[in-house]
Amino acid sequence: MLAANVLGDSLTLGRDLFADSMTEWITKTVQFFATRPEVQMVIRVHPGETLVPKAKSMGQVVREALPSLPDHIHVIGAADKVNTYDLIEIADLGLAYTTTVGLETAMNGTPVISCGQTHYRGRGFTIDPASWDEYFAALERVLANLPAHRLSESQTAAAWNYAYRFFFEYPRPFPWRLMNFWDDLQVWPLEKVLSAEGREQFEDTFKFLVGGPFTW
Repeated sequence: MLAANVLGDSLTLGRDLFADSMTEWITKTVQFFATRPEVQMVIRVHPGETLVPKAKSMGQVVREALPSLPDHIHVIGAADKVNTYDLIEIADLGLAYTTTVGLETAMNGTPVISCGQTHYRGRGFTIDPASWDEYFAALERVLANLPAHRLSESQTAAAWNYAYRFFFEYPRPFPWRLMNFWDDLQVWPLEKVLSAEGREQFEDTFKFLVGGPFTW
């Protein structure tokens, strides 16, 4: 399963490693799998694409790379009623650029090839190629023996440990959410954020954002 980010998502900006962009990575990846009809490939387009309908869809990128889509390659669109976590359960291999789906796939004991400079890369539970040659070699190696590349108990535990800290301990309080900004601004106008009440809740967060030492 290849899990895509939304094109232009800040999580992908400046995170390229051996690919020039996520678009190039997806293009070359699906072209590789087009020659492997014995492998069922699923591309999960990020559901967040529905929030930016004018942005280029990763589904369109796939179809430009493969105008005639082979029967063994399946594109699940942003609005399709398919649960990504169900796909994780049945996947034998995860491919990720920077999406946290890569981390969540590793939590299932499934091997994950990390292809962008994401925060969970290099933590001991992903496969981390640094060049196209290493990437395609990793694909060949893992696909040749999927069971042998299942994560060990310690690697799976490390993924769970990292995920817990990332999702539950790392986040800090912040007054305004991206998708609910104007509603949140009614609750937390700037004057209130800068008041004693607001500073009690958010001052540490703003200090961290301007380079102060991060503490939990």
